[in-house]
Parts: sequence; structure tokens; C-alpha cells
Amino acid sequence: MSQGAGELYVYYKLRAGLAAAARAAFDAARGMAPVRLLQRDEGGAWLTWMEIYAPEQPELEARIAAALAPFIEGERHGERFAELKPGRP
Repeated sequence: MSQGAGELYVYYKLRAGLAAAARAAFDAARGMAPVRLLQRDEGGAWLTWMEIYAPEQPELEARIAAALAPFIEGERHGERFAELKPGRP
């Protein structure tokens, strides 16, 4: 994913039947690093997962992406968001 300022949000789809194995792969690759993992139930056979990374964690994102590659359908999509400072639009 692209580097830059702000938090990185990465989302992708996976089959619900692979969620337990994918979660184990995520946990092993993440270790104790502060990466959040969220889930949206798409109903039926699909889930959408989202990883949230603090700024300056590109090597960690690459490691987790490699660990999850066998479980993901399609592409990982990433977007960066920066904190909105007080008094700024």
C-alpha cells in the first residue's frame, strides 16, 4: 500500500468458512503490534474485513498482507486518512 501520513485503512473480502484460519494467520503476522481488525458480515458466504494501521507501519502491513493472501478473494483496497486538526476544514 502507499506510504504517507495518516492512518491506513485496508479492506477486502473473504469467504466466511475461511475466517478462523484467516484470523489465526492475521494474529500470527501481527504479533503484539497495535493493528485493529474489524468485520462486516455480508450475509451468507462472504465477510469484509478491515485492518486499521497507525501511521508509519508499512512493513507490518506488507507482512500481514502476505500472511492473508491465501484467504482473500480479489484485491486488498487501502485508503489513508489524516487527523483533522482543530480549526481546519
